[in-house]
Order: sequence, then C-alpha cells, then structure tokens
Amino acid sequence: MITINFIFSIGFRCNSCDFLKKYDIRPVSGPFDYLFVDIETAFENICNGFENFLKDIVHVNKSKNINEIYYSNEIVCKKILDLSNDVRYMGHNYHDYDLLINQNFIDNNDSNLYEWKRILLFLHHDITKQEAYESIYKRIQRFKKIYNKRSQDVCLFYITRIIEINFDIYKEKIKNLKKKYKINCYIVIIFCSHNVQQECYLFEDDILFIVKRVDSYEKQKIGTDNNNLNFNKEYITMVKAFNMELMSYKEIVNDFL
Repeated sequence: MITINFIFSIGFRCNSCDFLKKYDIRPVSGPFDYLFVDIETAFENICNGFENFLKDIVHVNKSKNINEIYYSNEIVCKKILDLSNDVRYMGHNYHDYDLLINQNFIDNNDSNLYEWKRILLFLHHDITKQEAYESIYKRIQRFKKIYNKRSQDVCLFYITRIIEINFDIYKEKIKNLKKKYKINCYIVIIFCSHNVQQECYLFEDDILFIVKRVDSYEKQKIGTDNNNLNFNKEYITMVKAFNMELMSYKEIVNDFL
C-alpha cells in the first residue's frame, strides 16, 4: 500500500474539496480549494510555480456591466468582453454574480461556464480584497514548499465534470498531461459519466482512476448536483489504494511556514 502524507483538491469545482472535508482528509487548505478549475490549468500552475495564478484577474458582473481587471498591465481580453449576458453554470444563472476570472486560462467564451475547457474562476474568494488575496498567496507558498520538498508523499485529488468521451480516451489524455507538465506525485481522479457500463477503478502511471456513473448533464442541469451526493464507494477505493498518514495542520504549519 502506498503511503501519502499530503492531499490537495485541484478541481473541477467545490465538490472535490467538500469530499476531503467530509472524510476528514483535509488538514490544510490548498490554492485550488473552492474554485472552478480544469485539470490542465491546475497542472500548468503547479508546473510553473503559480506564476500567473493571481495575475490578470477580471471582475465580471453582467448585471452591473462591470469588466475590471486587477493585478495586471493588460487590458480585459475580448473573450471576456464578449461574454454573453446569459452567463450561467449549467442551469444556474450567473448574470448578477461577481465572477473573478483569470484571463490567462480561457480558450472560449461560451455563455455556459461549465463548457469552458480551460477555466480558473474565483467564485468564493474576493481576491480583489487584500485579506483574501493574501490568504490564497499563503496557500500557494505552502503548497509549493510541500510539493518541492515532498512531492513523492503528495496526492492531488480531482472530480471531473460530467464526461461525454470514452474513459480510455480520457485516461490517455490525463496521462499525457501529467507527462507534459512534469507532475511527479500521485493523483486520484473520480471520472464522472452517465455513459459507463460498469463502475470500476484502474491504477496507472501513479494515477488512480475511479469510474463513477452519474446522471446525464441534461438531468443534472435542471435539478440538484447529483454527482455531489454520495462518494462512499469512491472513498473506500481510495483508502484501499493509499495509506493516509496525513500530517496534521499543526505539523504542516510548523514544518512548511
């Protein structure tokens, strides 16, 4: 059994962090907690030391016609300026939400944020305020120290959005991204799809893939987030693969200030 001492959520959204909290395996917060962030963007930031993570942040509020950029020498990019007034996440209307979008990680401007292939969006942290900015900055510095010194003891945790493509195609894509961005730690990915015939798990290239059957996007967008309900089976699979000897908050703070 593989022993890990640190685990961090890396997206896609809040349910990955909620998972760690529910099963009491989140002794410290990480830089990706409670964000919308795709796995490639997470990998890229880990690889480059988060050099653009807190730069070029655009505050968007469509109802108030706000497009203001922070921590930047750039102007607001066209993809954000052209973002539809019908901005939403699945069935949730975000027209009057304050969205903080890092414009370095955008490849389209579909009105549905759920469809963005690349995204780094702060929905629960107002990093235009100094206190919130400094909190995220401290999380980044702590993560970097842990990862740079003890990457062999680190596990990254990711729950996908509802995936339409074949699992084998997705698996190879993630393995290639891991190699591209030189991610040298363990990873757990819960692959959520309504197309799977059988729930299963697979361990390859230091990645534990756990396949979970969920309701389709069409069902979920009009109701509750069904793939946020019960992950007990997935947790049991994790603890069969990993011995979770996690350092405590006090130990981490003392050793990685």
